[in-house]
Amino acid sequence: MELVLALVVLLVLIVLLGLKIVPQSENFVVTRLGAYRRTLDAGVNVIIPFLDRVHSKVPVNDQVLNDISLEVVSADNVVYGAQLLVVYRIVNPEAAVFRVNSIDNLVIGLVQSLVRSELGKVELDQVQSDRGSLNVALLEALEDAGKTYGITISRSEITDVKLNETTQKAMAEVLAAERERRAAITRAEGMRRAAELNADGELYEAQRRADAIRAIAEANAEANRAIAASLEGDNAREALTFQTARMQVEALEGLSKSDNAKLIMLPGGPSNAFREAAAILKDI
Repeated sequence: MELVLALVVLLVLIVLLGLKIVPQSENFVVTRLGAYRRTLDAGVNVIIPFLDRVHSKVPVNDQVLNDISLEVVSADNVVYGAQLLVVYRIVNPEAAVFRVNSIDNLVIGLVQSLVRSELGKVELDQVQSDRGSLNVALLEALEDAGKTYGITISRSEITDVKLNETTQKAMAEVLAAERERRAAITRAEGMRRAAELNADGELYEAQRRADAIRAIAEANAEANRAIAASLEGDNAREALTFQTARMQVEALEGLSKSDNAKLIMLPGGPSNAFREAAAILKDI
């Protein structure tokens, strides 16, 4: 009886040792007598006790490395520090276990090497202004390198760019010069626009004066035609005298409106202009 009980206990122990419950976020890499045997997925799995052994428990969810720092020399020979964030996932657990002893160190080394290569091709201004395209280029390079070791890199971003004091001062001077250049261009465009508007105003004023002169000339021409027509009749002399008197009156009126006119001496001819005009109008 005791032997049977011992066999039952041994059988239960062997079954328990052969059952492996794998969490959802992990895969178990199993070896048999030291050689790779298979990979256990999430759920309940059975192995052969004493022959099979769980060599490694490999996480298959996303792994984040957000403290990768390195120094880079840009295409315009500026030395600066870069901070990167990398997200990767193990898709081939056996390759990640048996081809490299530390997957995190591998990813950090790949990132540092490829980032120096990619960022060294562009200038510092492009790194600061166009990180989106650089992140895409880095991700493509890292994906190709990670396939050999059973990992896939789903995200790679430049999170920060650190400049030394000398570089920051030089960039500040460049930005100040650029702002001054833009301000000078804006002022020049404003002055050009003001000159154009002033020229348009002067042209409009000149056109209006020309129109006024043209209107006066047309009125005078019409008056001269009327005078010429009246000279052909019996009242030619009276019409000519009236027109002369009217011109004298207008001239005197203009003199009286002048700011410099203090005293006006009226000669005999002009002084009689009002009387002669009134007499002509009375006869008409």
